[in-house]
Amino acid sequence: DDDPPDPYNSRTTLLFFRGRTVRKSEGVVRAKLVKILKGYEDVHYEASYATGDSIKASSQGMRSSKFCLNPAGDTPSSNRLFDAIVSHCVPVIVSDKIELPFEDELDYNKFSVFFSIEEALVPGYMVEHLRKIPKEKWLEMWRRLKEVAHHFEYQYPPKKDDAVNMIWKQVQHKVPAERLAVNRARRLKVPDWWR
Repeated sequence: DDDPPDPYNSRTTLLFFRGRTVRKSEGVVRAKLVKILKGYEDVHYEASYATGDSIKASSQGMRSSKFCLNPAGDTPSSNRLFDAIVSHCVPVIVSDKIELPFEDELDYNKFSVFFSIEEALVPGYMVEHLRKIPKEKWLEMWRRLKEVAHHFEYQYPPKKDDAVNMIWKQVQHKVPAERLAVNRARRLKVPDWWR
């Protein structure tokens, strides 16, 4: 149900994650979180692979959770973030280097919670911080998720400001800088010293 009378209390899981727990690079945080998040009754942290049943269970888990964990992985962003947003599950982003989709257009601080890797790996820190977020603040983030969710949905035919249009906006912003770099490299004999 996307509009329950009491969305905060109808979502009984505090923090939800279902996905691969073994990754390389910045993604090693996932394996460490297995131990840190163990033992909390209202935290669901499960190793899983993307199969039909697993995807369905993840979707149901997100829709019954207040916060959805998006730990660092192999790529700067993942479907998990999109899924959390369209499930109206407040994303909890753990990364020191993430580049978020459509960040030029959207203020993620209004509908997400951020932790550095160092903070996330302090036992109890992340869970206690999430528990201290007041119901009113969570509801504010949840409402904002409902407002921005359409930006993360792919539709055919595309609709105004859906994911397809947002991607084209991002491309439009990035192309001039890339074009400038290509032209500069073509005309300069010595590479840019500041790069």
